[in-house]
Amino acid sequence: MRKFWFSSFLVALFAIGFTASDKTEGLPEDAVIEPVVESELTGIVKLDSHIADWDAGYLTKFGYFTFSKDVNTEEEGKFSSVSFMSVDGNEMATLIITKDENVPTQLVVKDQGIVYFSFPNDTIVELLYDNGEAVEFLGSYDCRKADFPSFSDLDKTDVFRAALANAAYVINANTSGETIKPAVASLVGHFADLFKTIGNMNYETNDTEVSKIPVHATGDYLFAVLLSDWYRTEIVVRIYNTISLWTGKATFKVGGSSCTLSGTVWCPADVYNALGTYGIVCDANKDNLFVGEGGAEYQDTGFQPYGTLSFDVDFRGLKPNTTYYYRAYYKFNDFSHGTLIPRYGNATDNVLYDTTIKSFTTGDNLLTVDVVMCIDFTGSMGGIINTVKNNALSFYDSFKAKCDDLGIGLTGMTTQVIGYQDINVDGANWWKQSPTYQMPEQREAFTEFVNGIYAMGGGDKAESGLEALNAAFSKSDWGIDDGYHRQVVILWTDAPYLVGSGYTAMTVEGVKAKWDAMPSGRRMILFAPSGNYEYNGGDWDVMNDWKNVIHITNLSSGFYDMDYILESIIGELTSKSRSASYSKPKSTIKIVSRPNK
Repeated sequence: MRKFWFSSFLVALFAIGFTASDKTEGLPEDAVIEPVVESELTGIVKLDSHIADWDAGYLTKFGYFTFSKDVNTEEEGKFSSVSFMSVDGNEMATLIITKDENVPTQLVVKDQGIVYFSFPNDTIVELLYDNGEAVEFLGSYDCRKADFPSFSDLDKTDVFRAALANAAYVINANTSGETIKPAVASLVGHFADLFKTIGNMNYETNDTEVSKIPVHATGDYLFAVLLSDWYRTEIVVRIYNTISLWTGKATFKVGGSSCTLSGTVWCPADVYNALGTYGIVCDANKDNLFVGEGGAEYQDTGFQPYGTLSFDVDFRGLKPNTTYYYRAYYKFNDFSHGTLIPRYGNATDNVLYDTTIKSFTTGDNLLTVDVVMCIDFTGSMGGIINTVKNNALSFYDSFKAKCDDLGIGLTGMTTQVIGYQDINVDGANWWKQSPTYQMPEQREAFTEFVNGIYAMGGGDKAESGLEALNAAFSKSDWGIDDGYHRQVVILWTDAPYLVGSGYTAMTVEGVKAKWDAMPSGRRMILFAPSGNYEYNGGDWDVMNDWKNVIHITNLSSGFYDMDYILESIIGELTSKSRSASYSKPKSTIKIVSRPNK
């Protein structure tokens, strides 16, 4: 199997104009290392000394490996690297990986180009090949990060083996377990096979084989010196400060007039985050895909969380049943580009663009909404419980009227109510949970349940708010995740939530994990006070940074005005930019936490 991969790989290299003599030309005579293929090695020997400036070295019967915890050893960044040299010195390659998850980002092969790994989301991978003249799209397929070997079979602290195993998985993983395209197999199959083999090996000690490793005049092993020289020139100088762009595949959800587009920035030097901004331009006219006045109708920046490659940009107000074109861009803050060098484009350009333009087509302006309303009905809510109930009862009519005004077809709405008190002091009456009602068909049953809620009980200030959210997020019949659905959770309370194992089995981390696992159309509206008040109370502000959460503490607008919910859902569909309600409201009147007794 290994010989097949290797021969296929060489065929690909000859096809794109490289020869064996090209790869060995210019190497010093002592670069030819005696092969160790016939050695007795069956595993990996880790080398801690005589490895030049590398953080670690490794000996295997297939060749030599080195590891650097930082791509550029002069500064700490978010990428590490694993480099490889064959036993005859003819092959050299460097795999650049993220520090946090050992996810491959680039495979740089000596004299042969760069393979890029792009992850539009946690379930899709795209492979691209850059031969120095253009970027070729190799393939896209299902590849779950949760199934990476380093997340299941390997110790995450073993960065070396985890990085190789992950890279092999990314190259070869799809539903059938085989490489998706012959082009991918011929180009990177050799390395996929090699990485998988090494990733599955165990460590061993073999002083005899170590003693056979050729030593350079410096006293370091020859392979470490040769790899260091190549790495310093090819990776640190030419790759580290090089910025490349890619426009993500249209795997996003398109719902009528809203969509999410993705892009990828490849640059090991984190300085690109300080020197400029990156985003997406989108327009129905392919010729308008430029940043600035007169350019794309839709243009906005994205955000790349630490350690990730891809970023998302949300667009709203798109015309239904229309084809749009888009591409990623990087815009320098000024004409001082620092050390950054564009892979493609002029070095003096203020805006860099991906050379690939992609498209998508919007659907009908239709929307289905599933709502869970969580209501604190402890005693302190007595002064406002009727207002909350009236808001809940009028929600469907308000939402339907707004949809009609904006030309959006409301194809359906379900509503469920969860009423809660304090699990520790209110006995069996602390919880009221309704069935899921189809609106407006089951309005009468929904109204009867809501009208049966009265403010009472509650004990101290903190209540079972986490229990309510946990139940809402665990709902088994949320609408499908196709872009035409919204899953809305609304919570009304005047108190903090219970925290601590002595008061609740819930944790913020556990509840957040359920929220993050919900469909992408999820929205949460919190009407809750800030502050933790007492030792057993949690601060709702901790949820302000959760995705698609609006936390409102303004009593006057919060409880007496339904526009907050309309703007956060419908407004997202119809406005080109993010609705103002997505910003944390500037509260002037706080919800006051009152004792229940």
